[in-house]
Amino acid sequence: MVKFKWQYPIGQLKVLAKLTTERYIKQLQSIVQSFIRATFFCVAGRSTATARDCSIEAQNFTERFPSKEAVIVVSVENYLTNMVQSVCSDVHDGTTQSEAGSLEKIAPILKSIIVTRSKDGATVDEIIDDYYDFTGESLLTTWRSRDNIGNLLRQIDGIWSTYSEPNGPFLWYCSSDNTRHIAEMIKKQKSPRFHNRRYHQPAQPSFRTPHTSRTTTTKNNVTNAPGPRDKFYPDNMNFIPKRNAWNRTPHRSVASHPYLPPQRRQMQHHMQKPMMQQQYYSNSFYSGPTFCGMQMIGDDFFLSLARWELGFQYDPGHNIQQSGLCISGQTIAEAADRVMKAPYINDRVIINLGVVDILHGNDFVDMQEDLYQLKKNLENRGARAILTTLSPLANSSHIPDISDKLHRFNNLIRRYQWEHIDLWRCFVNERDQTLYECFQPAPRQVTGSNKPHVLWNKLGRQRIIKFMKTQLASLI
Repeated sequence: MVKFKWQYPIGQLKVLAKLTTERYIKQLQSIVQSFIRATFFCVAGRSTATARDCSIEAQNFTERFPSKEAVIVVSVENYLTNMVQSVCSDVHDGTTQSEAGSLEKIAPILKSIIVTRSKDGATVDEIIDDYYDFTGESLLTTWRSRDNIGNLLRQIDGIWSTYSEPNGPFLWYCSSDNTRHIAEMIKKQKSPRFHNRRYHQPAQPSFRTPHTSRTTTTKNNVTNAPGPRDKFYPDNMNFIPKRNAWNRTPHRSVASHPYLPPQRRQMQHHMQKPMMQQQYYSNSFYSGPTFCGMQMIGDDFFLSLARWELGFQYDPGHNIQQSGLCISGQTIAEAADRVMKAPYINDRVIINLGVVDILHGNDFVDMQEDLYQLKKNLENRGARAILTTLSPLANSSHIPDISDKLHRFNNLIRRYQWEHIDLWRCFVNERDQTLYECFQPAPRQVTGSNKPHVLWNKLGRQRIIKFMKTQLASLI
């Protein structure tokens, strides 16, 4: 017997199985099938597997995590070693040649697409749409996921990426010796809404005073009647009046509000607030606060970050302060339940939960099970989740039970193969001592819990934003 080490992305397992089925003997087929089951359940956290389990669950798993790598050691009979090595070689060489050929073919097209959007940058979804319009082919068909497309773009010379704003999307730009002059010309182009601006009346505010005369009202009704030149947005079937059209952001920036799906641009205009825009959008796509294009799910800590740093308002009509799925006093179990009931969930979410469970004395086992359920519910909704560890509890760090439970919960997030951001590091020094200057001076009552909270202050919130942006750059 020879122990053979296998290491492949999950997405290549189908290729491996296909090669063995077409070209090799049954003994090797059974080994490969065992390897596929073992790999799947090793990554998924399952210790044992049956063929029936694999057939039911493996397909969805491989499609959801095509780039996830796993290392499995399999015992192989001596006379099969050469065959196993041959299969591995064929898969590796075939994949490498295919990806290299595809990259060489599509790199000029991707560069041209990104260059044409040099003024505002291009999101991955805009690149996918433009590529389909240009070639009639979908990048997702070839590369399977947006993460793989991002990795592809990073391999092309001259293409680079950055975040636009704290709650804006990940933008791609292209700058090389051959494209720099084109990019500069595009950046210098004026936006259409500024052309001939002196011939247009000054933009009117969106509000009206109650002392408007009947004559003025009649005039407004005539002016605001929808016509062929009105701006029309199919997302919510709303018209924007002609005389106010010049007071709106360009077409690409309309999707800045969190009501709209993540595939559209979520960058806020610097002169508009989210609550001012709510009158123009339907609630059917409302997802609440977003950070770098990811929907935020949390309790009072994320709620304060969304309210005071990212500019999102509280949802009206609730006794408990909330904005989307950032809800005062929210526990992990409550979030897991709301995720399944929410009409819309972003395909990427960032989570900061657990403080309320700890302050209310919930058992750690229950917290662990609730976190597993939350992750499972998000996966069922097709969302990719990034967890965050909890920051120190400034008013309760001296209580042994709370401190111990906090450390155990953070270690749970770090230990598992989950994508996470370690926010704890942002609030402690090199001696692991809490930086109290990042917290409010005294505990305050919150609307969703009877336990007072010491939330992050302005300095702490700014540190969080900078830290999370830095960490997210390595995860996306």
